[in-house]
Amino acid sequence: MLTPEVEIFEVDIAIVGAGPAGLAAAREVSAAGATAALLDSYSRPGGQYFKQPPRAFRAKQPGRLHHDYLLPQTLFGVVAESPRLTLLTDTTVWTAYAGPEGFSLHCYRPDQGGLEVRAKKVILAPGAHDRALPFPGWDLPGVMTAGAIQTLAKSQRVLPGRKIVLSGSGPFLLPVAALLAESGANLVGVFEAARPRDIFRYSASAWAGRAKLGEGAGYLRVLRHFGVPYKFGRAVVRAEGRERVERVSVARLNSDWSIVPDSLETLEADAVGVGYGFSPSLDLSQLLGCEHRYDPVQAASFAVHDPRQQSTRPGVFVAGEICGIGGSAVALPQGAVAGLAAALDLSRVPARPDDTARLAKYQAEARQAQAFAGTLNRMFALQPGWQTWATPETIICRCEEVTLGRVRTAISEFDLKNVKAVKLTTRCGMGLCQGRVCGPLVIAYTASLTGRDPAVIGSFTNRPIVRPIPLGELAR
Repeated sequence: MLTPEVEIFEVDIAIVGAGPAGLAAAREVSAAGATAALLDSYSRPGGQYFKQPPRAFRAKQPGRLHHDYLLPQTLFGVVAESPRLTLLTDTTVWTAYAGPEGFSLHCYRPDQGGLEVRAKKVILAPGAHDRALPFPGWDLPGVMTAGAIQTLAKSQRVLPGRKIVLSGSGPFLLPVAALLAESGANLVGVFEAARPRDIFRYSASAWAGRAKLGEGAGYLRVLRHFGVPYKFGRAVVRAEGRERVERVSVARLNSDWSIVPDSLETLEADAVGVGYGFSPSLDLSQLLGCEHRYDPVQAASFAVHDPRQQSTRPGVFVAGEICGIGGSAVALPQGAVAGLAAALDLSRVPARPDDTARLAKYQAEARQAQAFAGTLNRMFALQPGWQTWATPETIICRCEEVTLGRVRTAISEFDLKNVKAVKLTTRCGMGLCQGRVCGPLVIAYTASLTGRDPAVIGSFTNRPIVRPIPLGELAR
């Protein structure tokens, strides 16, 4: 008989995610005198925004890896030096539940025994993943998300192809494009779906974030220096090739992102990066019973929280993209609020004279950053015309190879009214990614085809195992 090898680790607070929000939360927890475990599935802390290259790499000018290089280094130092913080990398939380004494998080660690982290409070800072919109050929090898391309170039120093095209919407395209250009890539073009007239109508309110606007202008200067075309009101709407992408069709878009007739332009490319913002990672917050709200501007659901970043589930705090897409400028103060508030809720942590002032300061910083993030979200909001790019043969759910035509037929034939019914009928979301890629797409198509509000048609049923793990791990 096999003896289960599960290590039990007890702390005051468990922090899921070692990106900007998680790091800021850990700093405040440590400063307040509480203990915390910082859990992350990557091998080094930093998340996507503060992503570090592998330890084997020796950068001659590490400061050039990120424009905010000193800030993450300070946070990394706090995590490494504080005796109250334990960093657990290569650690994936695959399920979590609340018990009488607090919370229990079960973790998978490759080539190690199982791990159960027990904590009185939980801070969820899981970040988000790229959102791609489907078009014919988007499942060809060589078509990937903009975030994946950034990871290859930034962390691995690998270019994804010889002729690269970027397409999407939002400010994230700019740093990816600038990184590729400075890395020596042949960047055929960068295509922003939003049109200038739709963007500049928010220019007055965007001025409050002029520091960030200056950062964007710097990326544009890099593109001009390398002669990279950057065009508005355009998007890749088709990819073609035999064994991998060989060419793409770029179309001019109307204000609703429908294709302008006779506007297709064909470009040769062997790598395509696609990015239309981000979708938050909600699996753990859903599993723990937190309430969520649907935001029509960002076309996504987010965890509901109070001014102290506590969710509707007592003891569960949330910070970063799980609360609304806003980047590190929002994630850092939100993480600080969550960390300080969670620590102060512990009976054994004594209050300090400046705690109230510190909390108010972080809350004010978060509100200011959120205001600018909200402006950006409105500037680059998805428009419904993207749903016309795919054909009936276009695969919507890659894992289960479900086409748009199959989804349409199921909704029509069986009079389906919500996405859970669409999932059960078509198998969308039942594959390895568990609906992380296709989920937002199925919600959008279902809402459009049924004429119902996306806020009321629901989401895919949450699973008690939120990340794929080996059966042997489950047996532990």
